[in-house]
Amino acid sequence: MMEISTKRLILSHFKIEFAEEFTQALSHPEIFEFLPEDVPTLDDIKNIISWFIDRDLRNKKEGFIGTNLAIRKKAGNTIIGWCGIQPFEPMPEKKEIFYGLSPDYWHRGYMTEAANAVLKYGFENLNLNEIVAGVKPENRASISVLERIGFNFQSIIHSVPEGSEFYLNERFYSMTREQFLTQHV
Repeated sequence: MMEISTKRLILSHFKIEFAEEFTQALSHPEIFEFLPEDVPTLDDIKNIISWFIDRDLRNKKEGFIGTNLAIRKKAGNTIIGWCGIQPFEPMPEKKEIFYGLSPDYWHRGYMTEAANAVLKYGFENLNLNEIVAGVKPENRASISVLERIGFNFQSIIHSVPEGSEFYLNERFYSMTREQFLTQHV
């Protein structure tokens, strides 16, 4: 099981026993203001975690597909959110960073800390050449996280494949391995 440790956080693969605590962390509707999903039930979360576990097992067999990590505070070992890397739906050849955090922990730097750790993992351990992100223009907090960790705005997404309409008009950001290495000397 992968584990990334930062100053205040531990990021690790999900376990089914995280379901109740993760459901509690996601019980706030404001988390889903800029996401295509609604507040999940405990059964939804159990199914989602099972899918995360299966995908992590497939990574070992098929090469990296994507991963979703639980964000836990070291103090108290509390699950406060999630962060990971996966194919970017409108451009599946690219890998995106994604994240979410319980509002109980907003504005304390936790998301920046977690996203920075996942970014480092993507470039140093997965040897990715580029990591991207799409974000709704109204989602100022997420844009701020991306900019703090060094992402660069590229364009507005005006064209997507059928089925990916959620991403239309999102702000598209990217960071290359070279940019990462320059910023993290």
